[in-house]
Amino acid sequence: MLLGDKTRECKKDGFWSGAAPSCKYVNCGGLTPIQDGDVTLVDGRTTHGAKAVYSCRENYTLVGEAERMCIDDGIWSGEAPKCLFDWCPEPPPVTGAIVTVDGHKAGSLATYSCQNGFILFGPPSVTCTLGGSWSGTPPSCKYVDCGTPAQVHKGSFILLNGTTTYGSIARFNCEPDYWLDGAEVLTCNRDGKWSHDIPSCELISCAEPEAPVGGEFEAYDYNVHSTIDFHCEKGHKLVGEASLTCQTDGEWSGESPKCEYVDCGKLPPIPNGSAELLNGTTHLGSVIQYSCTTNYRLVGPVRRICTEDYRWSESSPRCEEIRCSDPVVPENSIVSVTGNDRNHGRTLIRTAVTTSIGNSYRIGALVKYRCERGYKVVGESLSTCEDNGQWSGVTPRCQYVDCGNPGPIQNGVVTLATNATYYGAAVLYECNEHWQLDGVSRRLCQDNGTWSSEPPVCKEITCTDPSIQIKGSVGLLVATSTLSIGGEAHYRCERGYGLQGNQTRTCKPKGQWSGAPPVCIPIDCKSPGTIENGRIIISNSSTLFGSSIEYHCLPQFQRVGPFLRKCMDDGKWSGEEPSCEIISNEAAENGTLPLSVGVGCGVVLFLLMLLGVIYLRLRKATPVKNTENIEGAERKEDQNAAVMSYATLHDTNGRHIYDHVSDNVYDSPYSERIADNVAYGRRSDTDSAYEPEPTGPSAVVTINGVAVR
Repeated sequence: MLLGDKTRECKKDGFWSGAAPSCKYVNCGGLTPIQDGDVTLVDGRTTHGAKAVYSCRENYTLVGEAERMCIDDGIWSGEAPKCLFDWCPEPPPVTGAIVTVDGHKAGSLATYSCQNGFILFGPPSVTCTLGGSWSGTPPSCKYVDCGTPAQVHKGSFILLNGTTTYGSIARFNCEPDYWLDGAEVLTCNRDGKWSHDIPSCELISCAEPEAPVGGEFEAYDYNVHSTIDFHCEKGHKLVGEASLTCQTDGEWSGESPKCEYVDCGKLPPIPNGSAELLNGTTHLGSVIQYSCTTNYRLVGPVRRICTEDYRWSESSPRCEEIRCSDPVVPENSIVSVTGNDRNHGRTLIRTAVTTSIGNSYRIGALVKYRCERGYKVVGESLSTCEDNGQWSGVTPRCQYVDCGNPGPIQNGVVTLATNATYYGAAVLYECNEHWQLDGVSRRLCQDNGTWSSEPPVCKEITCTDPSIQIKGSVGLLVATSTLSIGGEAHYRCERGYGLQGNQTRTCKPKGQWSGAPPVCIPIDCKSPGTIENGRIIISNSSTLFGSSIEYHCLPQFQRVGPFLRKCMDDGKWSGEEPSCEIISNEAAENGTLPLSVGVGCGVVLFLLMLLGVIYLRLRKATPVKNTENIEGAERKEDQNAAVMSYATLHDTNGRHIYDHVSDNVYDSPYSERIADNVAYGRRSDTDSAYEPEPTGPSAVVTINGVAVR
């Protein structure tokens, strides 16, 4: 603990006030035992924080604090307790109970009472006896809870004290338009149940009313705010409220009404008319309808109704004849009226300068309007007196005849001959250059105020579509930028054709194309000639654009150059013309003999198996010995011609060779010796030239579309 001043102040002389304190270790020292009791040091020490516990001997009661602590000041806390023989401690607590003690000495009484929501079970009090104990066993308080009441449909409840334990009160009430069926207040009893059954809220309803004599009522239901409507039978009137409403007190808003019978009696007919009871009765609500005979109209109400005061509504109508008054006579007009019965069928003629004579005209009378010279009728020229007493339509008027401006003509000129647009005036039309008139060139102003005929139009002079002229022309194409005068038509041919004639034609002012249309001539590469020591096959016997020719050499000759040439769009055969050159002896000995033997054996076997197929499918070309011209031989199988030729064969000394070769040497493509081991293949039409690639000795060779090994 601190010994000395706890606080020091710096003085003016620069020294601290007082003396520096010091801290001394706290030791509270030993405790003196109490009478009839003991004291125990918990940790066996008396220094700061040490605890001492007091206890009494049997039948003695500790009065005071049972524990003391060594505190900062070096002393033990509190006072030493005492051990008394006639002193009782606090009575034992009971859950939910309140204990009232009148003393702690022998003979004192401790009384128990339960808190709200609890019930006391057992003796309510205990007594302090000698030796410091309370007599008997203390009572118990048991918790009583009735639970929250069930929710009421269309209603609610309030817990007045906010609890549901014993003695709590719940008050119930209902929503508007509902009333409570059952007890309004419930109390929680000792047995944990509410004093009454949970009430219910029922919709307020009224008793069914009684229908009046001669009437009835309509109602959907009799619940609160519901309305019932009372109706009386025909001929009866309602006396009282027509509707009643069920109120929140369960009573109707008034007394039920009554129905009284009402009869208005019959009415006499009207002159030139009739009266009809629509429902055949004269009681309340009955309707009488009036009508007039032909050419008469009703003046007054069409219908009258029997009212509640036993009278027919309004006054009786009358029928009067329908007539039209004098028609209006427009200015500069002549009006004639036919059908005036009061003038014995004469026709009355009036003009604008005459005055009205106050005539009237029967239904069907006819008015015809005409105009004075130089005027025309605007509107309907005829009007009829209708059954409503009015002349039909709108009164026309007479208007000075003027056809008005005829309007312009596009791409042309309009001329008024007399610079006027009145009746009889003429208008002339003409078109600009390169345009022609479609319609009349002269129109007149007619007496009806319109120009005669339809206005013409100026149509551009154009040439006909040149594509129409070339229909049926093979390979000819045409393109035009415009069909107007000065426009050009450009012609061209499809690929494989050459243009002969005018490539360009111009549209002339009269709508005609200059010159004649050109024609397209097929491109022909002509005969390719002959090849010495070989033959030429022309596919399809044609030398036109796109056709092809094949070159074949005689045995022991090899081809140098392309196998296939095609007719191009420039009129020439593609590639260079090949030649057939004799095979040298060394090459024949080294390569020809083994190949010839193998090919010969294979060909013989292959021909035996495929003879029928070759006969049907293999295109056969018949050679013609002619060194001057090439002639086509037509195949019977497919009607496709293949022309072939060969030249006279010579040796190095100029002597003819192979004169002994039979004519059928070319009958089969397999009889040709392929010394250069070249496989003849096919090519597409788009290739400009075809050059076969060399193959090995054991390769497959294709001749005229047939493969041999």
